[in-house]
Amino acid sequence: MKFILNQEIIEIDEPLGSSTLDFLRNKGVKGVKEACHEGDCGACMILVGKLKDDELVYRAVTSCILPLGEVEGKHVVTIEGLNQKELNPIQQALVDTGGVQCGYCTPGFVISLTGHFMNSELENDNILTAIEGNVCRCTGHASIIRAANLLSDKYSSVKESKQQWTKALIDVRILPSYFSNIADRLRELKKTPQQTKGRFIAGGTDLLVQNESIENPVFLSEMNLANIWSDANYIYVGAMANTEKIRLSTDLNKVLDIKNHLFTVSSLPIRKQATIGGNIVNASPIGDLTIYFLALDADISILNGETSRIIKLKDFYKGYKILDLEKGEILEWVRIRNEEKLFSFEKVAKREHLDIASTNSALSLTLEGKIIKDIHLSAGGVGPIPMHLDKASSFLENKKIDASIIKEAALIALTEISPIDDVRGSAKYKSLLLQQLIYAHFLKLFPEMEELI
Repeated sequence: MKFILNQEIIEIDEPLGSSTLDFLRNKGVKGVKEACHEGDCGACMILVGKLKDDELVYRAVTSCILPLGEVEGKHVVTIEGLNQKELNPIQQALVDTGGVQCGYCTPGFVISLTGHFMNSELENDNILTAIEGNVCRCTGHASIIRAANLLSDKYSSVKESKQQWTKALIDVRILPSYFSNIADRLRELKKTPQQTKGRFIAGGTDLLVQNESIENPVFLSEMNLANIWSDANYIYVGAMANTEKIRLSTDLNKVLDIKNHLFTVSSLPIRKQATIGGNIVNASPIGDLTIYFLALDADISILNGETSRIIKLKDFYKGYKILDLEKGEILEWVRIRNEEKLFSFEKVAKREHLDIASTNSALSLTLEGKIIKDIHLSAGGVGPIPMHLDKASSFLENKKIDASIIKEAALIALTEISPIDDVRGSAKYKSLLLQQLIYAHFLKLFPEMEELI
């Protein structure tokens, strides 16, 4: 495989399922750091640029959980590739505001801030979103935030530019001049056809945490499965749509407050890499997207060659990591009804933002007067699979909204679950959490139900 590393064309024969970070470190590129190796700290951040519709686009990526095969035919940028004779404006801002002490995290912050200016599709104007996946342990974030805000004020016009942004960033020295011909160089690179049999890889954000390398990877990013579209009846989400694309989807935000619901599930680099298909097929009992779409009574399409079959998402899980998925089949899309519903998503984790859930839950319903209709309640972290709470949902169907009914439904939900003691909490704690989350759903949707408090 071939790719461009900073200014150099790299041609290698390495395991495609190994970590990009490990390759870079072994090659002697030491500006990219290793710390958590779980995509959580941002010390290993790199920029990855690719041609999309003949336009060069970049995103900041945590290289520790990026399979090496995903950089084929692309431009990989480490801090070495941004360094110039003098400090560039981003580096200088960090120095001027006292945002550097030991310097271990600094390359990751520079990469993330550079990615913010390079990515005109970043809809959140708050530059702090760009660095939410970066952690500093010694300086403290206050000075780094000052640097970010200083940069945002000074160079916001560059970020908002829709044309010739590369040239504009070169002119203000945020990018070195060699970036001007990267697009042409990538067009000349010929990609090696990938194998068609092996282990399917979507975003890989959990797989490379659990495995040092993935044997015989087949990258689904090469397939056209990332679109989100709608018709009169359904909204469809392609299996390779990443979490950030889902969060910002116009179609989905017309019927849900998904833009805010998914803001806390992970940092921006992870949201741009983790896919809904990977989340569902990975079958983690606490997968946020899975719990979210279970409560929306989602359907999924399973593709095998040119044929497909459609089943309910809640019927996909047969046991811990046991799926209704035959060899050679892949998830094609997820769909929900194209209609507004009352909806709530709740999650408890050790940190309020960007953390794995101890317990999560979602609820959707419609009302006819005060009568509950079409209700679906889901829960994660309380059993071996992501759970659709059938009994509690059935009990609430056709019931009048009432605090005593909700309390009874919560008790029924507790009979459906089988939590265990683990690092995220005891079984007793998780049962109590689920009960409280069910109350929280109804209090959010019906604030007048003070009897639940």
